[in-house]
Amino acid sequence: MSKNLIIKISNGFGNQMFLYASAYAFSKKLGYNLLIDDETGIEQDLRKWEKKKRINWKPKYELGIFKLKSNIAEDKYKLRYLKRKYLKFLDSFYLNKNFLIEKRNKNKKTIYSDKYLFQKYSETIYPEGYFESENYFKDYRSDLLNEFSFKESPNLKNNIFKKMIDNSSVVSIAFRSNRFSEFVTDDKNKSKLQKTADFENQMIKYIYRGVEYFKSKIKDPKFLVWSDNFENLDQYFNPNIFTFVKNEIENKIFLDFYLMRQCKYFIVGPTSFHWWPAWLCNHEKKIIVCPKDLELNISSNINFWPELWIKI
Repeated sequence: MSKNLIIKISNGFGNQMFLYASAYAFSKKLGYNLLIDDETGIEQDLRKWEKKKRINWKPKYELGIFKLKSNIAEDKYKLRYLKRKYLKFLDSFYLNKNFLIEKRNKNKKTIYSDKYLFQKYSETIYPEGYFESENYFKDYRSDLLNEFSFKESPNLKNNIFKKMIDNSSVVSIAFRSNRFSEFVTDDKNKSKLQKTADFENQMIKYIYRGVEYFKSKIKDPKFLVWSDNFENLDQYFNPNIFTFVKNEIENKIFLDFYLMRQCKYFIVGPTSFHWWPAWLCNHEKKIIVCPKDLELNISSNINFWPELWIKI
């Protein structure tokens, strides 16, 4: 009987990549066959999305653009509510566990741990967590470069941003404007609006630190800005210095991600979507900076930023 590790894909594009990458490493280290549950987590996200009236994002399986070698799991392996509850109950009694659970510290922050390697498991394993740290999968970087290669390349013959990247020293910047305002706001949650303002102010300061850093390191840098929402950004970023990357809405995620991966300089924003193009960058002379501010670590994992990235 084959041993299978089933990864439940959920949340946004970058989160889905973390889940797959960590599960890929788990399967290799533990000697299990990796299968992808592309439905259960997305169904759960959709229910949350409808309940909380999230206004600018609708969950879906995003990893189909990549050449992943792992197969989609059959329905019998997909862990819906009652089956999950039953297996959790069994794990409280049996030595061979059904779940590989991400470790948390006393402050409920997730931290990297290799203790999962020494646990005994059943024939089928279900990882539980976000696993947002390269420590889980950096040993398989060369494999993941292939796994996360695109099935198709977009037609960018007349794309002005691709021409800039090819012909200039382009620095990729991601500005996430909706960190605390992703849900419909009213008088009851004004605190989210204040958190959004504080978060954005801190992020702007960080980006300008990054701009000064790259001005001191490379000749005539050009700054490309990606964002989930460009409204009012010109009040923070002078169009004479910054260029906003506004791709067509229909393929925005694919085009944005593809173009980011062509860059070799990054001011990584507090978003897993921007984390991945930087991590996958294969340029020999790449330079990647990330925020030193704890408030700009949007992950629950204290090891979110790779050690070799420059903290500013």
